[in-house]
Amino acid sequence: MGKQTDRNHELERYSRGRLRMTLSKWVVNSLDEDYAFDFEVRPTEGFEVDTRDQHGNRVLPSPFYIQLKASEGFDDSEAVWHDFETDFLVEDCLQASVPVVLVICDRSREELYWTVLQRYCWDILDADHGDWRKQETKRIHVDREPLADAIALSKLRGEIRAAEHRISTRQRVASARRGTLHHPVRMDVASASDVRAYKQELVDDAVNLADAGHRGQARRKLVEVCQMAEDGVATVEAYRQLLELREIEDLPVAFAKVRFAREGANLAKQYDHEDPMEAFREQYETAWEYIEEKFIGSKYLGPSGLPVRVLDVDRMRLLEGNGAEMTARVQHGSEFTGLQAPAVAGNDEFELIESGASTDPRVDACAERAHTFDTDDLRDVPTAAICANCGLSRETIQQWLSQEVPTVCDACGEVVYENPLDMEIPKPGGQVHCAECRS
Repeated sequence: MGKQTDRNHELERYSRGRLRMTLSKWVVNSLDEDYAFDFEVRPTEGFEVDTRDQHGNRVLPSPFYIQLKASEGFDDSEAVWHDFETDFLVEDCLQASVPVVLVICDRSREELYWTVLQRYCWDILDADHGDWRKQETKRIHVDREPLADAIALSKLRGEIRAAEHRISTRQRVASARRGTLHHPVRMDVASASDVRAYKQELVDDAVNLADAGHRGQARRKLVEVCQMAEDGVATVEAYRQLLELREIEDLPVAFAKVRFAREGANLAKQYDHEDPMEAFREQYETAWEYIEEKFIGSKYLGPSGLPVRVLDVDRMRLLEGNGAEMTARVQHGSEFTGLQAPAVAGNDEFELIESGASTDPRVDACAERAHTFDTDDLRDVPTAAICANCGLSRETIQQWLSQEVPTVCDACGEVVYENPLDMEIPKPGGQVHCAECRS
């Protein structure tokens, strides 16, 4: 018995050390035995906007709990597991106000595997084992996807954020239901069916408000439904109603309607809800027509003071890449580059100078080899050279229009259309000569 106890203690020390080493960039605090869980963890991230999933010096305010279990090994190559008392899952995990992550240490492979227990209970046990709460114990299976590198930690952070959103939504609905026949007082977290029923009530209220002429209040309720977790038919209907209530009056609204139409259509497809698909298509096409008329060809003054000319926009299909950004190809000063289209149209840092109405940069561009450049600019700073007629830069003409661009011969000063590589001469270094001067 003593040897078994020693092995268990050694295994526990090993698993705790392994966990702390894996989460060494985060703040990991052990909890007293009085707590239901083993650790409270607070992730860290960088201070910059684009370092959200990177470790940094900023400790995030929202923690999560870890329940750590360890085993010498498992006879399954695809999954590991642990048996929990059902009361622990129901009374402790599902009532927790923050995500609870089960981490299982497999010493034979020297790896940690994990799952968010609330998500597991909601999406697997509730969906596939409806009577599991009546059992004394329940086995939790965890796929063998090790918590071993920055990519795995980033995935864990994403799952934690999703769980936080779902917990917040369920607590909010429970608070709204508390003391009613829909939701008994003793419950702190609403079920998925409670959330979906509540969201449908909000949609119905929004429709009644819109019919009564209170369109602003109706839109706020519909946006609330779209932002809540536990998507379903009510969320799809909220997107449809939201699109119908908002008329396109400017570009930010047009881009918002494109996004709402795509999000609503993808959810409708996910839940096999075909009825609103035609409405989503119509709203999507109407919004894109407005964008093509008003945005393409428009001119802005960018944050750096350089002019920004919108050349075209990548138009994604209705059911393509939900969440992907719409990229505008622009000429920024003389540089040909890509920017997020909604950010240009709806950001105060970009000042609209001229609408794109009745203009098409591709149609208005000069014919190939018909551009007019300042010879000095073309020779001294070719990347900054801009056609005096159509306003397109040498770089834009070459990369966007796929046209030939001119070069100035260093020997005779003539503007010629030749391959610069063919024009290079060994001496003096760095010069380019036209075919006639090389002959």
